[in-house]
Amino acid sequence: MKLFNYYLLNVIAQGLGRVFTFGSNFIVFALIARFFGSEFFGQYSYILNYFGIMVIFADFGLMSVLGKDIAQQKDAPQLYWGNFLMLRLFINILVMFFSILIAYYIRRDLFLLLLMGSFAIPFLASRFFEPVFQVFRRLWYSAYASIIYGLAHLIFAFVAIKSNGKLINFVLAYVTANILYAFIAFYLSKKSVKPLFKIDRIIIKNILKLSMPLGISSIFIIISNRISILMLAWLKSDYAVGIYSAAYKFVEISSFLAAMATAPLIPIFAEKANHGPEAVKYMSSNIFEVMAIILLPFGILCSLISKEIIILIYGIKLLPSAEVFNILIWVCIIIFYSLLISSVVISLGIVRYAYWLGPLSAFLSAILNYILISRFSYTGAAWTALICEVVLAGVTIIYAIKNTGNFLRFKTWMIILILNCLLYVFLVQGIFVFNLYLKMIIGLVLYFLCVFKLRILKKDVYDLLNIKAYFLKTFR
Repeated sequence: MKLFNYYLLNVIAQGLGRVFTFGSNFIVFALIARFFGSEFFGQYSYILNYFGIMVIFADFGLMSVLGKDIAQQKDAPQLYWGNFLMLRLFINILVMFFSILIAYYIRRDLFLLLLMGSFAIPFLASRFFEPVFQVFRRLWYSAYASIIYGLAHLIFAFVAIKSNGKLINFVLAYVTANILYAFIAFYLSKKSVKPLFKIDRIIIKNILKLSMPLGISSIFIIISNRISILMLAWLKSDYAVGIYSAAYKFVEISSFLAAMATAPLIPIFAEKANHGPEAVKYMSSNIFEVMAIILLPFGILCSLISKEIIILIYGIKLLPSAEVFNILIWVCIIIFYSLLISSVVISLGIVRYAYWLGPLSAFLSAILNYILISRFSYTGAAWTALICEVVLAGVTIIYAIKNTGNFLRFKTWMIILILNCLLYVFLVQGIFVFNLYLKMIIGLVLYFLCVFKLRILKKDVYDLLNIKAYFLKTFR
């Protein structure tokens, strides 16, 4: 029980911090789009996208290694922590110079802003303290640092809006908030472990040995996900970047929610894997179906009110983003399945395929973006994102089925798909003339009545989704 409570507190603490981090970034995004227009917003999106790519280079898989190693060296972590920080700083400095060089050649018009962010890369890439706070049971330190970041970012952005809304002020607001986070997080980490800055080649070698494959994989994935922004600016305009970025922000929200929803399932799948792949197969079948029952209607509803959503958040100036949003909403749904099925294969120890899947995804994304953006602009980028996400999820599902057996029950999936088609027809037809939102409520009520009447959900699915019960059983 104590372990479950500790786990739950850790999820809440880190989740709260991420809500403030992501929330502040999203609010600033929405304000810039609403008050300063698509082209200005596109430039801001381009700059933050560029910083995001360089941050992945700067991390190079080190945060994942830290989470593993710091737990195993909890009794004497000072030397390890010191070498980790020195290695990370060294890599960050290399990436800093690499970033300056790249920025000079790809966007001369934004070079000064990209240069400013390049010098701040050690601070922008400072989101690696959470494993330290977790291992040394300083759970709320993670939330404290992120809450301060979020509030500071909003305050600095408000000042930028009041100071004639210059782009450099918004970039400064973002960079300054990250610098503040880095200093606070490092200060709090010293209450748990003080670094010993004494070079130990064995420690550094072991860190690099583990981080190398993770870093290479993450670089290919980030290229696959973010190259569309760079190619839109190259092949089209900052206006196209702004339109696409406004809709793509919902994909980032989906990734954030999917990670929070699927993270508790990883140890549960791992416990089931101890009893053989059949147990994992049965559990996967139920959870896949539950997600489809919930997420597919959500995608239908969002596609019908996409214009209203975009106008509400970004304003009328970014209304063309609704066209992109209608495509990316399905990317948002597939991301839930991608993270869920990744949990399945990880629990079975199946990871080697990731070495070739990451590069394949990046190559496919680059080729499709070049072809489709040239012809269809931002909608082409959206279709590329959808195709690549389908490939990533599809390959992972194939590997899972190969090792557990087919967990996709054809009859159940056909019923779910038919019900969602009927829901869509009910919502778009003009026979029953209701207010659209009233029609949505009626449609959802009828949909879920059919779900329960047809007994699509198995009786034991509720036990499978009882996270607390599974944790108690696993760690008893």
